[in-house]
Parts: sequence; C-alpha cells; structure tokens
Amino acid sequence: MSSQETSGYDPRKAEWDGTSIDRWEASKWKQWKGKLRDECAKVEREYLRVKHGVGQANTALSLDKVKVKLKLTSYKSIGLQGTFPCKPGDVGKNGSPNKQYTLSLGFAANDVGLKTAIAKARELDLLLITRQFQWTSELLGKQAQKLALAGVNQPKKLIRELVGEYEQGFWKTHEQNRQGIRTWESHYLRHLKKLNWDVPLSLPVLEQALEKTKPNSSSRFFLVWQLKKFCDFCGFDGAKIINSYATPLPNPSLRQVPTDEEIIQGFQQIGSPLSIYTSKENAIAPEQWQWMYGMLATYGLRPHELFAIDLQGFASAKNGFHLVSLNPSLTGGTKTGERTCGIPPLHPHWVELFDLKNITMPEPSGSLSNQTAKIHIRFRNTNIGFRPYDLRHAYAIRGHRLRVPIKTMADYMGHTVQEHTKTYQRWMNEDVNLEIYREVVIHRQGTTKEALKERIRELEAENLALKAENETLKGILIRHQLSGI
Repeated sequence: MSSQETSGYDPRKAEWDGTSIDRWEASKWKQWKGKLRDECAKVEREYLRVKHGVGQANTALSLDKVKVKLKLTSYKSIGLQGTFPCKPGDVGKNGSPNKQYTLSLGFAANDVGLKTAIAKARELDLLLITRQFQWTSELLGKQAQKLALAGVNQPKKLIRELVGEYEQGFWKTHEQNRQGIRTWESHYLRHLKKLNWDVPLSLPVLEQALEKTKPNSSSRFFLVWQLKKFCDFCGFDGAKIINSYATPLPNPSLRQVPTDEEIIQGFQQIGSPLSIYTSKENAIAPEQWQWMYGMLATYGLRPHELFAIDLQGFASAKNGFHLVSLNPSLTGGTKTGERTCGIPPLHPHWVELFDLKNITMPEPSGSLSNQTAKIHIRFRNTNIGFRPYDLRHAYAIRGHRLRVPIKTMADYMGHTVQEHTKTYQRWMNEDVNLEIYREVVIHRQGTTKEALKERIRELEAENLALKAENETLKGILIRHQLSGI
C-alpha cells in the first residue's frame, strides 16, 4: 500500500490476533503487528504510541491537579476536554453556569502536537482557577463564525437591554426578598449605572466607566469585579481593557469609635431642634430620635433592625433582663436572619438612663431604606461626630472590655465568630487595647492581691482565736486535775 493510500487509512478500525486496536494496551505499542505487514501497521503503531503519550500526559496533569485533560478526537488530532463556563447561548445541566466541552484546537496527533496540547491545557486550567477564562474565537472555532454571522444580521442590543437580561439571570439564583433586592441594588446595579445604557456594549464604553473611578479605590475595585461578571454574562471579550484598570482592594479607613461618655453626650444632641425645614409627614419628635439613638447605643443594632424589634416583648414586665428580640418578618428579613438569642444591654443602667422602656418609636413612613436613611441624615445634620454604625462598633468593643466570650458576642450581634473577629478587631486601636489590658489584666491582678491580703488577715485572726481557745482549754484541764487530788 502506498503512502498516499495510507494517509486516509483509519487505524482505529484495525485488529490483530482477535483483538481490536482500541482494546490493546497502548503502552505495548511496539508489540503491535497488525494484519498487514506494510505501511498500515506503522500507522497503527503510531496511533497507539500517541495514545500512550496522551495517557501519560493526563496522569501527569492529574498529579498536578490540572482539570483540563487531553483527548484523541481522531487518529489525526488531539483535543482538550474539561468543564468550562457555558458558551454564549448555551446552558449547563439543571441550569448550571458550567458545562463539559471537548475543544478541537488543531493539535496534530504527533510529538509536537502532544507538547503543544499539554501547554494549552495548563494555560486554560490557570485561567479557570483565576476566573479569567473567556471564550475567544480560537476556542469557539466554528461557533465563533456562526456568532459573527449572527451579529452581522442582527442589531446589537443596548446596554439597557443587557442589564435587564442580567437582572433576570440574577433572580434565578437569589431570593426576591429585602436582602436580595439590597444585594442587587448595592453590589450590582450601583456599579453598572456607571455605564452608558443607551449604547451597545463596547470597549470604549467600558473604559469610560472605569475612568469615572479613582485608582486604588474601593469603587474601582468593585467596578472591575462587576464589569467582568457582566461581560462574561454578555459573552463580550472585555477582559484586556478591564484588567488594565484592576486594583487591589484598599484597606478600610479606621473609624473613631465613640467612648461611653461621648455616647451619653450624643443622646442629648440627637434630640436637639434643627433649623432645617422638615415636612409634617416626615417629622420625627426629639424624644423619638433619642429613643432610637438609645436603642442603637445600648444594644448594638444595625439601623434597619430598629424596625424589626419585638416592642411588645421588650416592654413586657416579664422581660427582667431587658432583652431585645428581632422579628425579621417585620422588615422582610434581616441581614443575617433571626438571632438565636435575645440581645442584652451590656450597660443595663442605660435602659433607665435613656428611658428605653418608655417606647417612642416613630410610625413607619416610606420604604425601609428611606427610614434607615433618615437616621443617617439625622446623625450628620446634628454634627454628632460619629455615624449610627459606630454605636454598633462601640457595643462590640464594650463586650471585649467586659470579657464577654467572642462566641457569645458574635451571637448577640448576628455574626459568625470569623466575621466578628475580622470586622471588630480592626477598630480596636492601640489606646483601646491598652485600656482593655488595664481593665482586664492589671485590675484583675490588683483585685487578686487585695483578696489575698484580706484572706491572710482572716487566717491570722483565726489562728489567734484558736491559740486563745487552746489556752482556755489548758486552764480548764489543769483546774479539773487539781480538784481531783
């Protein structure tokens, strides 16, 4: 058989000695003889040799935990197989965003093609790990040509339409409650609003949005993160321009957490009249501001949690420890769900100081976010010197000063232990740490020394009393002996 005839020969159909070639152990490719002792046998052995090389390569990739593997797509070519994000217009099993694909990238079934395929497998695996994988024309192959033709025949969608489709996809994996709406608005929509919604998605539009943020800022960091997700959803390759603006997440600025004395002073200030005009329907009385302030300060609540308080249970005469319970159904859910325990006042005397059992909660008006915003605005307009959340941070640090176990404080505040430690250790500056050290360690040692001294004095007095009693007993014994003589 000539070389021209063997070029179209498919060795996968070969068999020898009653065994088909695909059931033959590929590592024994040298021993394969084949039925025909000519050029066909050489093609068959070469097929087995490459098949053996693919197997060895996949074993090495598995040892390196590379999830993209090699696959002989035909006797002439090597492809790559792995689980990738769904191609544009494709959907995974049960709506999964990922799907297994076999990529035919034109690697020949020979030594050069084998080495090139291994390198590409490692490259794609790294992109998947770093979440930088994008479907390119090279990877899409014939599908890219179809998409290109479809793009010519169809008008490009405006970003406004794409954001609408993006939102529909968001609600497929998120519950439509207050927390879900807040997540969409603050973590998604907020950043997408920097795009021009009245034009098709393009690289210049992405760059214009990124230029609106400052380098090394949190707004730049989260915009980059969101644009990557948005472009991936739209099947638009904007990775290069987006990555050129990437920035690490800056460290948050330190807060000035108010002291207990400053908090007590703020109670009076929050109720002071303002010159700013307020409509009657939005007016909140000074005592109502003070009650909300006192609850935030005493119980470390998030501002929106004020509207989830079980007021009847709090005011009950049976509530001897002045615990606060939250009812998430009043606000459509709280940030971390319902607390597993009642929230206690770490300074119980503040309940009386701020007259909290005399409930003066204002009537709800507007959405929950609007009601919460009013509290933030009130703090700012009264120049109180700190923000509502700073009262929550002060509550957390107060718990550390009082030596409340971290797990217990995390339960009071609706956190995991990890989140509690990560968030609140940040606000404990050097002065606060030294103050806690003096209160917890030095004071404890001082108290222990005084207790020991007092105990020593008690033992000395007790010893003297025993000695006196012993002398008295000796006298009685002597008199008894003398009287018997």
